Amino acid sequence: MKKSLIVLLIALLTLPVACGEKGESKSEPASGNTRITGIFKGGKGKVLAIGRLINQRQFSELAKDSLTGEKFTLTFDLKRPETLYLQVRPGGESLPLLVMPGDQIEVEINGSLADMRILKADKTTVSFAEVIRTLEEYGQKEQRLEKSFRIATGRNDQAAIDKLREQYFALQDEKRAKLTELAEKNTDNLTAAVILQTLVHDPDADMMRLKKIYDNLAPEVKSSNYARKAWDKLQKELVTAVGQKAPDFAAPTPEGDTLRMSDVLKNSKVLIIDFWASWCKPCRVENPYVVEIYKKYHDKGLNIIGVSLDKPGDRDKWLKAIKDDQLDWYHVSNLQFWQDPVARLYGINSIPATLILDKDGVIRAKNLRRQRLENKIKELLNE
Repeated sequence: MKKSLIVLLIALLTLPVACGEKGESKSEPASGNTRITGIFKGGKGKVLAIGRLINQRQFSELAKDSLTGEKFTLTFDLKRPETLYLQVRPGGESLPLLVMPGDQIEVEINGSLADMRILKADKTTVSFAEVIRTLEEYGQKEQRLEKSFRIATGRNDQAAIDKLREQYFALQDEKRAKLTELAEKNTDNLTAAVILQTLVHDPDADMMRLKKIYDNLAPEVKSSNYARKAWDKLQKELVTAVGQKAPDFAAPTPEGDTLRMSDVLKNSKVLIIDFWASWCKPCRVENPYVVEIYKKYHDKGLNIIGVSLDKPGDRDKWLKAIKDDQLDWYHVSNLQFWQDPVARLYGINSIPATLILDKDGVIRAKNLRRQRLENKIKELLNE
C-alpha cells in the first residue's frame, strides 16, 4: 500500500499565497483592515500569531499577540482573499484560515487550534473551516488504516491486506464525494474554487461534475486566482474524463511497427489502456493481478494496450519486464519517459494509470485495481 495507497493529503494546507504578495514579516502592526479576536482557553503565556506559510520552513508573520490572559487580538492589513495560518508558540501548532480582507473574525479556542470554534466570520471563512475539519477527520481514518495495513503486512496476512485496501479505496471515494458536495453548496464563495483547485489534481475525481461546479460559480468567484488555476487544469483533464471518448493514438511496438489504438478497439468489447514502466515498482506489483484478469476475460472480448514510460535507451529493460511479468497483450512505447506523446495526450503525470474503455471507445472508468477492475470489466462485457 504505502505511497500507492496512503496518498498525499489534499493540498489545501499548502495553497500558494495570492498573486503578487510575498508577505514581508511584520510584528504586531498598530493598525490594519482585518482583525481576529477571541478567547484562547488555556492560552495564557503563549504567543498566537497569524501569517503566511511561504514554504514548509518559512512563516511570514503578519501579527501576533503575547497572551497575558485568555483574550487576544490580531490586527493586520489584507489586500485580497488569502489562505493564512494561525500559529501557536511554543509548539508550532498551526491551522489554515481562508480570510477575506476587512473581515472582523471572532473565535473561541479551547486548549488547542484543533478545537477552535468560529463565532463570527465571512461565509467563506466558515465554509473553508468545514473543509479543513473534513480533511482532518478523514486524515485520522487514513492513519488508522495505514497502521492496520503495516501490521497486516508484517504478518504477511494477504486476506487482511486485500480487505484494508478495499476499505481505503472506499474511504477515498467517501472523502472525494464529501468534498465535492461542499463545493456544490458553496459556489457563491471562494471555498468552492479552493476545493476545485484541489480535486482537479485527483485522477479519480468526476471531472464532468467538477465542470458543472465551475460553471455554477458566482462571477466574482470564477474570476479568482483559485478558480482560474482550477479551470486551467480542468480543461486538460476533461479530455480524458469518464464519459468522454478516448483520443486515438498511434505508437511504436516492440517489433518496430506502429499500433493504432482505434484498430485494437475494433476487435474489443472492453479495452484497457495501461500506462506503466519497467522502473515503476507499483506497476510491477499490480501486473500479476492484471495478468490473471486478462487470461480470464481475453477470450470474451478484453484487450489491453500497455503504454510504457520507459526512458530513452531502456528498450531492453522494457522488453525484459514484458517477458518477466508475462504481459501477453499489446505494447507500445516511444521510450521518452514523461515526455511520451501518448502520456502527454492523456495528461498522465503518475503511474500506474489505467483507463477502461467500452466497445465505442468511451472512457467508463479510470485507475481501478484488482477486484474493482474485474468487476467493471464484467459489467461492461455484459452490456
